[in-house]
Amino acid sequence: MSLTPSLPLAEARKRFFDGGALPEGSVPASILLSWRRCQGLGLPLIGRGGERLTAEALAERREANADWLGVARPQIDALFESVVDEGLVVIVADRHGVILDEMGHPAFLDKAERVALTPGMDWSETQRGTNAIGTALLADLPTRVRGGEHYLERNRLLSCHASPIRDPFGQVIGALDVSGPPRKLGAPQAAGVEAAARLIEQRLFAQAAGHARTLLFHSDPAQLATPRAARLAFDDEERLLAADRLALAALRLGWDALGRATFGELFGETLAHWHARADAHRALLAYGDRLFSARLLPPRPTAPAVPVTARPAARPAAPARAATTDAASHDAGGLPPELLVTAGKLLRADIPVLILGETGTGKDQFARALHAQSTRHGAPFVAVNCAAIPEGLIEAELFGYEEGAFTGARRQGSRGRLREANGGVLFLDEIGDMPLSMQARLLRVLQDRMVTPLGGGNAHAVDIRLVCATHRDLRAMVQAGTFRADLYYRLCHFPLCLPPLCERGDVARVAQRLLDDAGAARRGISLSPELAAAIRRYRWPGNLRELANLLQTLLALVDDGTVLTLAHLPSILREEMALDHAATPPAGTVAALLAQCGGNASAAARALGISRSTLYRRMRQGRGA
Repeated sequence: MSLTPSLPLAEARKRFFDGGALPEGSVPASILLSWRRCQGLGLPLIGRGGERLTAEALAERREANADWLGVARPQIDALFESVVDEGLVVIVADRHGVILDEMGHPAFLDKAERVALTPGMDWSETQRGTNAIGTALLADLPTRVRGGEHYLERNRLLSCHASPIRDPFGQVIGALDVSGPPRKLGAPQAAGVEAAARLIEQRLFAQAAGHARTLLFHSDPAQLATPRAARLAFDDEERLLAADRLALAALRLGWDALGRATFGELFGETLAHWHARADAHRALLAYGDRLFSARLLPPRPTAPAVPVTARPAARPAAPARAATTDAASHDAGGLPPELLVTAGKLLRADIPVLILGETGTGKDQFARALHAQSTRHGAPFVAVNCAAIPEGLIEAELFGYEEGAFTGARRQGSRGRLREANGGVLFLDEIGDMPLSMQARLLRVLQDRMVTPLGGGNAHAVDIRLVCATHRDLRAMVQAGTFRADLYYRLCHFPLCLPPLCERGDVARVAQRLLDDAGAARRGISLSPELAAAIRRYRWPGNLRELANLLQTLLALVDDGTVLTLAHLPSILREEMALDHAATPPAGTVAALLAQCGGNASAAARALGISRSTLYRRMRQGRGA
C-alpha cells in the first residue's frame, strides 16, 4: 500500500485537468481510468449536450426492454421503498445508458431534472462522462461516483451507485442506480442496489432457463434452497447454456464459457453419470480441488416465455449456431441509430431485411444487434455465411437431410439451419454468393414457409424472420444473370446501406466503445488523446473490421493499466497513418479540384481517391459547418 498521502478530491481533480501527476490513491482507480477515457475522447467538461427522447421514442425503448423490466419490477419497487424517505431516487437504464424510469423523493427529482438525470436522457459515459450508470455499464461492475468524481462540472452535486444487470446468457441488459445528495448515499444504499440487481438476475434465470436442466451448487448444503446457491443450466447435450454470476465466480469462468463448455469438461464426468449416483437429485460435485454440494432441478414440463438459446462455440470458417448476442455491438460500430430502428420495424412486419455495405462494415454485428433488440431476442438467431460453405454442402446445411440421404450423412440425419431458426431469425450473410440452384429453393421456402429435407421425408412448417447481407451489387448481378430477379425483388423491399467507418462521425468514440466491449475498462486500458486524434484522421480502408482487429491485438499485447499511444501501433500502420494524413487535401484544394471538374462531385472524388460523401464532408469542415 502506498504511503503517499491522498489529496483532497478538489485538488486531485484540478491537478488531473491541468495535466499534473496524481499521487497514488488520490482518486479511486476506476474513476481515474474513466477520466482518462473521457479526456482521450476529447469530452468537454460541460458535456456534449444531447436531446431527450420524444415520448414516442421513449415508449419504444421501454417496450424493447419490457420483458426484463416486468421481471425486475418487484425488486425495483422494493429498492424504491427502502430509499425514498432518505431523499434518494431509483433510476433504471437500458444497456446503452438511456434512462427508462425514475422514481424517488420529489425534492431530489427537481435537482435531477436540472442536470438532465431524467427518463429519455442518455447517460452513457461517452455522452455524460464519468457517472455511475455509464461507467458501470462499461466496466460491468458495480460503480459508485461521488460528487467531484463526476467528469462533468455540473454533476458534482450528485452521488450515485449503479449496478449492471446481465441476463442468464451473459448479455448486459441494463443498469439499476440510486442517486442523491453526496452526504445521503452510503454503503447501505450501495449494498441495496447490488442486492436488488442480483435478485433481478436470479429471477431472469428462473424464467429463461426453466425448461433446461438446472444445477444448483454451494459449498454449504444448507444454502441450496436459498438465493445464495449458484446456478448453471445445461441442454440435452450437456452443454452449458446459462449461468448466474455466483456460478461463474465460483468456477472462475467468464461469460464466454456459455455455449462452449460441457458438464464433462467442467466437472470431469457426464451429467448423466453424476445424476445416476445422486440421491433425490442431490450429490457432491467436484471441481478441481474444490467440493460442492449440488442439486439438479428437472426441466419444467411447459415451455418458458423466453426459451433458452446457446451462444455459439468458436468454429473457424463455419456458420454460427443459434445465439443470444449483445446488442451493444451496433453502438460500438458507430452506426446511425435510425438504421436499427428502421430494420426493427421491417422485421416486426415480417419484411426481409437486406443489409448492404462494404466488406468490414459490420453487417453481421448489425444483424445480431437487430435480433437482440427485437421481440424474438429470446428465440434462436441462426447465422449462415453463404460464402463459407462449399457449394455441394450448402443445400444440406440449410434444408437438412434424412438418414442415408447421401454418402457421409449422419446416421440420425440433420434438421438443417432453416428449421433451427424456427421461431427466431435466420441471417444469410453474403447472400450474393448463394448458388443459383439454392436461390430457387430459398424463394420457395419464403413463399410457402415449408422446408423439405434432402432424401425426402415430410415437409416442416417454419416461422422465421429473414435478414440478409452482402457487399455485392445485387442489381448488377440480376442483370448479369448470376442472381435470380424474383429472389432479388423478394428481398429488396427497403435495403439498408451501412456507411464506411470513416463516415460514421467520431471514429475515436467508436474505438473506445470497441475497447470497452472487449474488457479494456475492467483492465484499466484507455486511449491517449494523441492516439485518439490519429484514429480520427485515418481513413480505415478495412472499415470496422480493421479497427476492431487492431484493438483486439493491442489488448492482447499490453499490460493492464496501459494508456495506448501511437508507439503501441505496428510500425507499418504508423507509416500509413502519417502518409494518409499528409495526403489529405485541405478544403480549399478540394473546392479548386471540384471547380476544375466543372462541379462534377463524382469526378472530383475519383481524382482524390475518396467517396462523394467524404468529399462533401471535407468541404463542410473547411467552411466550419
